[in-house]
Amino acid sequence: MILNFKKSDFDKARLLLNAKENNISSAEIYIEYLNNHPLDISKSDIEALSKKYPIEKAFYKAFLKKLHISEDDLEYIEINSNSLIEKMELLNQKEYLNNPYYNLIKNTEIKDNDWIINMQKYYPFEGFVYDELIIDETYFSEHTPLGFFDKEFSYPAIIEKDLIWMSIIPHEINTMKEAINNAKGNVVVFGLGLGYYAYMISLKKEVKKITIIEKDPKVIKIFKDNLLNKFEYKDKINIINEDAFNYINNCPHYDYAFIDIYHNVGDGFILYLKLKGLENTCYADRYDYWIETSLLAMLRRYVLTLYEEKVIYKYSENDYLKAKNENDEIINKLYHHLKDYQFNSYDEFHDFLKDESLRKLAKELKY
Repeated sequence: MILNFKKSDFDKARLLLNAKENNISSAEIYIEYLNNHPLDISKSDIEALSKKYPIEKAFYKAFLKKLHISEDDLEYIEINSNSLIEKMELLNQKEYLNNPYYNLIKNTEIKDNDWIINMQKYYPFEGFVYDELIIDETYFSEHTPLGFFDKEFSYPAIIEKDLIWMSIIPHEINTMKEAINNAKGNVVVFGLGLGYYAYMISLKKEVKKITIIEKDPKVIKIFKDNLLNKFEYKDKINIINEDAFNYINNCPHYDYAFIDIYHNVGDGFILYLKLKGLENTCYADRYDYWIETSLLAMLRRYVLTLYEEKVIYKYSENDYLKAKNENDEIINKLYHHLKDYQFNSYDEFHDFLKDESLRKLAKELKY
């Protein structure tokens, strides 16, 4: 990474680093809440606060109280000004209860050895992430959409040994809308889950054929025995029991490809990089990846970390020869890929951090 920057360019880039740190700090706040306090906000908490505030503001106030965060804390003020933590949403259940797939399989109860399909629930005022990250491209600040219902909401889920593989929740419904809209012609889908995506695109007249690649035969059996027969256009669907990486190396041409073989950014980031590097071996007119905005946000953080190590900490090439962990491996690979990449201004560097450039970078890395 060769930086032909003026002093003013370095000053502007410092704001990108500040935003990165605030993004990490805000993510830590959400993780603490979601992992340890999702059921702590009660109806009585909201009723008490609603005497003074609108319901969404009341939820936000309760959220901070449960996490022992003061709105007057200077560090929190800076984090919130970038990440808009106070923007929390009371969601309308009707939008999700009217979803056609939700209504197709609601109240389904199946048990097959370690696999279970049943109804789970969100409790009133239980907070959850309901959509993809929202990125402000000024300095790439990240806002995590956190929402809640004011009454209980039940949803279908497929579970293996207490691990939820997929559930028909607002987050799944919202984060697949764009990929559903984009699907057309002969479609390949990597990852079966509960078949939500396959069902939704099967309803489209523009979609002629759907090939699903799923490596777990148990998931395929449960789906075929209990769910596929409910699909109005099941004849469009063909399921292949194969590992995604084996298939993508030998697959035919498709009009559209959608990939969803991970649970979240944590287990999906490396898979994303590996699959991006293999796109040319399985030609499709368009590729979409589930939660790609979040995956690219993670890649952006790594690029900014590499910039920080070069500019602030003055790392040399010797610092990128060995890796102690997976993070080091990613940074090292980025370093060697970008070593001779030249940025002549802040604007060039800023453009490089946009989603479209990062998609190209992810493909070039061939992880």
